[in-house]
Amino acid sequence: MKKYNIYKVITIAILVTVVLSYFIPGTTMNYGAVQKGSQIPIPFADIFTNGITSLSAFLTTFIYVLIIGAFYAVLYKTGKYEKLVNNVAVSFNKNKGLFIVLTVLILGLVTMFTGEMYSMLIFIPFLISVVKKLGYSKETALASTVGAVLLGNAGSLFTIYSNQMLSLTVKDNVLPKFLVALVGLVCLIAFILVFGKKPTSTKDLKKENDGKLIPLHVIMWALFVLLVLGFVNWNGYFGFKGFDTFLETLRKGTIGKVSVFNALVGSSVVAFGNWQPFNAAVLFTFVSVLIGLIYKVGVNGFLESFAKGLKKAFPYALIVILANIVLVNVYSSGMFYTVAIALTKKTVSLFTGTLTSILAALSFPDYAYSTQFTLTALMNTTAKDYQSLFAVLYQAVYNIFLLVSPTSILLLLGLRYTDTRFKDWIKYIYKFFFVLFVTILVVVTVSIKGFDAASIVALVLLVIAIVIITYLKISKSSVETVKEEKVEVKPVEKKTETKKTTTKKTTKKNNKK
Repeated sequence: MKKYNIYKVITIAILVTVVLSYFIPGTTMNYGAVQKGSQIPIPFADIFTNGITSLSAFLTTFIYVLIIGAFYAVLYKTGKYEKLVNNVAVSFNKNKGLFIVLTVLILGLVTMFTGEMYSMLIFIPFLISVVKKLGYSKETALASTVGAVLLGNAGSLFTIYSNQMLSLTVKDNVLPKFLVALVGLVCLIAFILVFGKKPTSTKDLKKENDGKLIPLHVIMWALFVLLVLGFVNWNGYFGFKGFDTFLETLRKGTIGKVSVFNALVGSSVVAFGNWQPFNAAVLFTFVSVLIGLIYKVGVNGFLESFAKGLKKAFPYALIVILANIVLVNVYSSGMFYTVAIALTKKTVSLFTGTLTSILAALSFPDYAYSTQFTLTALMNTTAKDYQSLFAVLYQAVYNIFLLVSPTSILLLLGLRYTDTRFKDWIKYIYKFFFVLFVTILVVVTVSIKGFDAASIVALVLLVIAIVIITYLKISKSSVETVKEEKVEVKPVEKKTETKKTTTKKTTKKNNKK
């Protein structure tokens, strides 16, 4: 029943929003007009209506998750996927920590540059399988993949809504955001490798020689490159319009008055740098067909595996819809606007900004909608000069709290995939979460406000605390290792002594005889 624990968590979150709507007054906003104090309770029957709203609003993400499931089903059908996982694990078997470091940094940094939480989702099941194959726990596999994506997004450089609504550009606050992501990812690596459980022995891992795996390696790397090219906003970062120009040139090739490219590929195709999950879903479908052709699974085999993958992925896609019912409930009741405006009415400080960001993480699982709703509330505050602080603070705190939020879609998908209970995940992550939370708040304060006396003292104390904790942990591990070695030696000595005693007794008996 563990796997159903995720749906229990989401159901409780939905019911909590329904109950709170009867006690917290709502605030509505229509084209700048604010109406406060109106009670907008959510009838239980409206949960189903809001579910339909959630499905229509997040249909793209729903399909995206389904297609990923179909992609992996086709991979399994080839009979090569498990060999691929095994051989990658064998390559890092002698240096398991290196694989953790590479996984965390690649997922985190790519997410930071793309500003899209789901851009690397297709690789997470594969990476989780490799991490578990290397002997790490399922919680460690979750932390090194889902955790890396969330912490990378905490320092996302390209955030459309926040930049537009706060009158900022992609070049603003680059250093503070980069520091948030870098510190978060380094802390995550330290947590896994220094404070986490050591992996179990994997001496039995052996490489499987199969030349037919080469096309699969090429496809996975090509897929990674295409996703990076597609999701990184080249025009926004560097002013590079080459991909847009190239696509326009392709569209101009016509036969008569009909564009050949549009007729064959489609007019909905967008240039690299402007991709959304829908574009990636189309790519995954194409790659699935390509894999089926290369490994000759046959038309019937491909269709059966693809359909089976869609069916198997449905519970995961359902998580997207159920979690976003919370978003629809909170938005329609106006509860969030009431609380957020009350918190930030006088000032958007580190304290009030943090509380608002935490509330957003618990209320709005979708990052784009969360940013839009949260900043809409802040536009009605009388506070001034908060843009730089909140632009960094909000996305940092929001994404960090997605590590423990019961409505965090990416986390719930990972928990469902690894069959991990939400309660067990909280037990695993809560110490790291609190240390990371305090660390990031210090980093945000120092990077935005500069090095005043208070921030310097806080930073020094934090570094000292981390060094002491790390030293104590390493020392404790060393002592435990020595004890284990002693325990292993003692039984051998006893057995030897027993043999000697037995030999002496036998000798005495023989002498008597």
